[in-house]
Amino acid sequence: MKKRNHLILGAIMSFLFIYLTLYLGYSLFEFSFYSVFVLTGIIVFYSLLPDIDHKNSTITWWFFGIGVLGLLAGILGVALRIDRIHPVVLLLISTLLLVFTFVSANIFEHRGLIHSIPIGFLSIIPIYLISNNIGYCLVAYVAWHSHLIGDGYLFKLK
Repeated sequence: MKKRNHLILGAIMSFLFIYLTLYLGYSLFEFSFYSVFVLTGIIVFYSLLPDIDHKNSTITWWFFGIGVLGLLAGILGVALRIDRIHPVVLLLISTLLLVFTFVSANIFEHRGLIHSIPIGFLSIIPIYLISNNIGYCLVAYVAWHSHLIGDGYLFKLK
Protein backbone atom coordinates (compact mmCIF):
# COMPACT_ATOMS: atom_id res chain seq x y z
CA MET A 1 0.00 0.00 0.00
CA LYS A 2 1.09 3.54 -0.61
CA LYS A 3 1.50 6.18 2.11
CA ARG A 4 -1.74 7.95 1.18
CA ASN A 5 -3.76 4.74 1.43
CA HIS A 6 -2.25 3.88 4.82
CA LEU A 7 -3.15 7.36 6.07
CA ILE A 8 -6.73 7.09 4.78
CA LEU A 9 -7.23 3.60 6.21
CA GLY A 10 -5.66 4.65 9.53
CA ALA A 11 -7.92 7.70 9.76
CA ILE A 12 -11.07 5.74 8.90
CA MET A 13 -10.35 2.95 11.38
CA SER A 14 -9.31 5.39 14.13
CA PHE A 15 -12.41 7.55 13.68
CA LEU A 16 -14.61 4.44 13.68
CA PHE A 17 -12.93 3.30 16.89
CA ILE A 18 -13.42 6.73 18.51
CA TYR A 19 -17.05 6.83 17.39
CA LEU A 20 -17.68 3.29 18.65
CA THR A 21 -16.21 4.04 22.07
CA LEU A 22 -18.33 7.20 22.34
CA TYR A 23 -21.42 5.30 21.18
CA LEU A 24 -20.81 2.66 23.85
CA GLY A 25 -20.49 5.36 26.49
CA TYR A 26 -16.74 5.31 27.08
CA SER A 27 -15.01 8.65 27.36
CA LEU A 28 -11.35 7.97 26.64
CA PHE A 29 -10.36 11.64 26.39
CA GLU A 30 -11.91 15.09 26.44
CA PHE A 31 -12.41 16.63 23.04
CA SER A 32 -10.67 19.96 22.66
CA PHE A 33 -8.50 21.65 20.06
CA TYR A 34 -5.46 20.18 21.81
CA SER A 35 -6.77 16.59 21.86
CA VAL A 36 -7.85 16.74 18.21
CA PHE A 37 -4.39 18.06 17.30
CA VAL A 38 -2.69 15.28 19.31
CA LEU A 39 -5.00 12.59 17.89
CA THR A 40 -4.31 13.76 14.34
CA GLY A 41 -0.56 13.52 14.93
CA ILE A 42 -0.91 10.09 16.53
CA ILE A 43 -3.03 8.79 13.65
CA VAL A 44 -0.60 10.10 11.02
CA PHE A 45 2.53 8.78 12.75
CA TYR A 46 1.14 5.40 13.77
CA SER A 47 -0.52 4.76 10.41
CA LEU A 48 2.93 5.02 8.83
CA LEU A 49 5.16 3.76 11.68
CA PRO A 50 5.36 0.07 10.66
CA ASP A 51 7.20 1.20 7.52
CA ILE A 52 10.14 2.40 9.66
CA ASP A 53 11.78 -0.82 8.46
CA HIS A 54 11.98 0.55 4.90
CA LYS A 55 14.93 2.83 4.05
CA ASN A 56 12.98 5.11 1.73
CA SER A 57 9.71 5.41 3.62
CA THR A 58 8.28 8.76 4.63
CA ILE A 59 8.32 7.90 8.33
CA THR A 60 12.00 6.91 8.18
CA TRP A 61 12.90 10.30 6.73
CA TRP A 62 10.63 12.12 9.21
CA PHE A 63 12.26 10.34 12.14
CA PHE A 64 15.71 11.00 10.75
CA GLY A 65 14.89 14.72 10.37
CA ILE A 66 13.32 14.97 13.83
CA GLY A 67 16.34 13.21 15.34
CA VAL A 68 18.83 15.55 13.64
CA LEU A 69 16.82 18.64 14.61
CA GLY A 70 16.64 17.36 18.18
CA LEU A 71 20.40 16.84 18.26
CA LEU A 72 21.00 20.34 16.91
CA ALA A 73 18.58 21.87 19.43
CA GLY A 74 20.20 19.88 22.25
CA ILE A 75 23.71 20.94 21.26
CA LEU A 76 22.55 24.55 21.00
CA GLY A 77 20.84 24.26 24.40
CA VAL A 78 23.99 22.89 26.01
CA ALA A 79 26.19 25.54 24.36
CA LEU A 80 23.89 28.42 25.37
CA ARG A 81 23.02 26.87 28.75
CA ILE A 82 19.29 26.93 28.10
CA ASP A 83 17.55 25.07 30.91
CA ARG A 84 13.97 25.21 29.64
CA ILE A 85 14.35 22.54 26.99
CA HIS A 86 16.48 20.16 29.10
CA PRO A 87 19.16 19.86 26.40
CA VAL A 88 20.74 16.67 27.76
CA VAL A 89 17.37 14.88 27.73
CA LEU A 90 16.74 16.19 24.22
CA LEU A 91 20.15 14.91 23.11
CA LEU A 92 19.43 11.51 24.64
CA ILE A 93 15.97 11.17 23.09
CA SER A 94 17.20 12.37 19.69
CA THR A 95 20.09 9.92 19.75
CA LEU A 96 17.75 7.05 20.67
CA LEU A 97 15.39 8.07 17.85
CA LEU A 98 18.24 8.12 15.32
CA VAL A 99 19.58 4.76 16.51
CA PHE A 100 16.09 3.23 16.41
CA THR A 101 15.52 4.58 12.90
CA PHE A 102 18.89 3.36 11.64
CA VAL A 103 18.52 -0.11 13.16
CA SER A 104 14.93 -0.48 11.94
CA ALA A 105 15.73 0.57 8.38
CA ASN A 106 19.01 -1.32 8.01
CA ILE A 107 18.75 -4.47 10.09
CA PHE A 108 15.11 -5.56 9.94
CA GLU A 109 13.64 -6.79 6.69
CA HIS A 110 10.68 -4.88 5.27
CA ARG A 111 7.37 -6.33 6.46
CA GLY A 112 9.22 -8.55 8.89
CA LEU A 113 9.29 -8.35 12.68
CA ILE A 114 8.28 -4.69 12.84
CA HIS A 115 5.06 -5.45 10.95
CA SER A 116 3.70 -7.50 13.86
CA ILE A 117 1.18 -7.23 16.68
CA PRO A 118 3.69 -7.46 19.59
CA ILE A 119 5.78 -4.61 18.18
CA GLY A 120 2.55 -2.62 17.81
CA PHE A 121 1.89 -3.05 21.53
CA LEU A 122 5.47 -2.05 22.36
CA SER A 123 5.19 1.00 20.11
CA ILE A 124 2.41 2.56 22.18
CA ILE A 125 4.47 2.62 25.38
CA PRO A 126 6.02 6.05 24.58
CA ILE A 127 2.52 7.50 24.07
CA TYR A 128 1.51 6.29 27.52
CA LEU A 129 4.72 7.53 29.15
CA ILE A 130 4.26 10.98 27.60
CA SER A 131 0.50 11.43 27.98
CA ASN A 132 -0.57 8.92 30.65
CA ASN A 133 -3.75 8.57 28.55
CA ILE A 134 -4.91 5.09 27.60
CA GLY A 135 -7.27 6.56 24.98
CA TYR A 136 -4.37 7.97 22.98
CA CYS A 137 -2.63 4.59 23.26
CA LEU A 138 -5.67 2.73 21.94
CA VAL A 139 -6.05 5.10 18.99
CA ALA A 140 -2.32 4.72 18.25
CA TYR A 141 -2.66 0.95 18.25
CA VAL A 142 -5.73 1.05 15.99
CA ALA A 143 -3.78 3.24 13.54
CA TRP A 144 -0.78 0.85 13.77
CA HIS A 145 -2.98 -2.18 13.18
CA SER A 146 -4.71 -0.48 10.25
CA HIS A 147 -1.31 -0.44 8.56
CA LEU A 148 -0.96 -4.19 9.09
CA ILE A 149 -4.45 -4.75 7.71
CA GLY A 150 -3.62 -2.59 4.68
CA ASP A 151 -0.53 -4.69 4.04
CA GLY A 152 -2.53 -7.90 4.37
CA TYR A 153 -1.34 -8.97 7.84
CA LEU A 154 -4.56 -9.09 9.83
CA PHE A 155 -3.33 -11.32 12.66
CA LYS A 156 0.41 -11.61 12.14
CA LEU A 157 2.15 -12.46 15.39
CA LYS A 158 5.57 -13.49 14.00
